[in-house]
Amino acid sequence: MRSFSKIFAKLFIGSAAIAGAFCSGLVSANVNGYAVANIGYGNVDTQIDSEADVSYSAALGYRFHRQWYVEGGYISLIDADTDEQSLSSKGPYLALLGKASSPKGELYYKLGVASVDIEQVSINSSACGAEALACGYDDTIVAGLAGIGFDYYVGMKSMVRFEYTYFGGKDDFSAHIVNLGFRYNF
Repeated sequence: MRSFSKIFAKLFIGSAAIAGAFCSGLVSANVNGYAVANIGYGNVDTQIDSEADVSYSAALGYRFHRQWYVEGGYISLIDADTDEQSLSSKGPYLALLGKASSPKGELYYKLGVASVDIEQVSINSSACGAEALACGYDDTIVAGLAGIGFDYYVGMKSMVRFEYTYFGGKDDFSAHIVNLGFRYNF
């Protein structure tokens, strides 16, 4: 398992680079954008088995109406490796967020789609059958996503994000993700 500090450092540096590249071309425009980096806990269920581990994501968002955002990003739902199995599930997503603002922050819901690349290998698993020593699953699926969260103001342009997101797709794929993140508005 990767250490939390390495994952968080890569996520923070990547988000800062994406936000910087996005902002550099749009500084003169009146843009209501943001960048967000999340780390959390994910529980992923596939045809073969289920596993829970660290989840992380980075995204850029844009407010196109006072109550609506569009957000696109990349999420790693799980990257677990044990003696019995290896499970990796990650990919890009696009979502529409509806929000309700208050002086403390923004309550929002999220609806969207994701392209999830799932790679799973199980060794000596009962899910493989009696004669199989190893079985696997490798596919890219389209999954729907629905979530709810709250962005809490901690500064003029910075917010702390609390979020729950559900992903569901073909072949009995589902994931439940609970995130804690940092959002920077530009």
